[in-house]
This record gives sequence, C-alpha cells and structure tokens, in this order.
Amino acid sequence: MYLLHKEHYKIITGFFLLAIIFLLPQLLFAQSPRDTGLLPDCGANCDFNHLMELANNIMRFIIMVSIPLTAIIFSYAGFLYITAAGNESQIHHAHDIFIKVAIGFFFILAAWLIVYLITSTLLDPTYTTILQSR
Repeated sequence: MYLLHKEHYKIITGFFLLAIIFLLPQLLFAQSPRDTGLLPDCGANCDFNHLMELANNIMRFIIMVSIPLTAIIFSYAGFLYITAAGNESQIHHAHDIFIKVAIGFFFILAAWLIVYLITSTLLDPTYTTILQSR
C-alpha cells in the first residue's frame, strides 16, 4: 500500500528530526544589523510596545518556518499523488495532506493578519514605522 517500508520511514523521520535539531538554532540566532533577535531589547523597562514587538517577532518567526515546511509537505503530497499509480487510498491520503496543510497555512496567515492589525492600530505611530521598516 505504501511506497516505502516502515524502516525507511523511521530513517527519513530521524534524518529530518536531526536536520531540524541542527538547523533550527541557526534560524533562531540569525540576525540582521537592524534585528535584535526574537526578544525585544528592553531590559527591565518593558512596556506594551515591547510586548507587541515580541508578538510580531514570534509571528514573523512562525511564518518564516512555516513557508518552507508547507512547500516541503506539498511536494511530499505531490510525490504521493504522482506515484499512486491508480491506488485510490494513496490518492485520498495525498488529497487529505493537501487540504490539511492548506488549512493550517491559512490559519497561520490569518493569525499574522490579526497580530498585524492589532499592532498597527493600538501602538503609537513611531512603533508602526519601526514595523514597516523591517
């Protein structure tokens, strides 16, 4: 029914977990000259603007991680669909993956939109210009 044996799935899953373990810290510590990382640099004087900056940074990180993951999972579902060779259960499985990933990505983008609307309407004008300059 499936293309690979269970042992191959374990090896591939282990490889991806190791890749995530070793590559995710590189994404977390990657900084541009204007960016200070995931946490805002406020020290002991944090206020509402810094909280909104943290929410914006978290959403930006989630989107930056979700775009490649969505592309990888879509390509996996496409691979399942192409190699189905008329197997209805595998085609149905590929369709389920397509639908679930599309719905999940939609919710991630909707959450970003909500955070962006909150930060652009509740914060002072100087902070919204900081958000747009990044």
